[in-house]
Amino acid sequence: MGAYSEVLPAAASRKQQALDFISEYILEHGRSPAMREIALALDVSDTRAKALVKKLAFEKMIERAAGAQRAITVPGLLERQLLDRMRQLGVVVNEDFANADRVRPLPQGHLPLVAILEHIPDVDAGDLHATPTY
Repeated sequence: MGAYSEVLPAAASRKQQALDFISEYILEHGRSPAMREIALALDVSDTRAKALVKKLAFEKMIERAAGAQRAITVPGLLERQLLDRMRQLGVVVNEDFANADRVRPLPQGHLPLVAILEHIPDVDAGDLHATPTY
């Protein structure tokens, strides 16, 4: 078995395992893995690894540069990693508001009350320094 194979869940599809491995490898090493590394990690043949990568590219789950062996990118990987890290630090991001069950209520008890104005004074648009008349 490959070095990463014990990390990958057995119930996940090979395609998802390949995507997870590629994503983790890019985050850890700063570059994409070679086909041989993917094959070893998934405990599959080189031909099967190439087929999985080709399928991921066809389904737009990864992007590949033509003719380059280590030119796999995962669209949105860095953004997802940053958002996950921000959430770990307790930051609420925009997407969290769509999933209200994951959002902690905002602390509002200590906020000052806003004064309600009954009348907004007229100010001459030509003289911004004029004293308003009530």
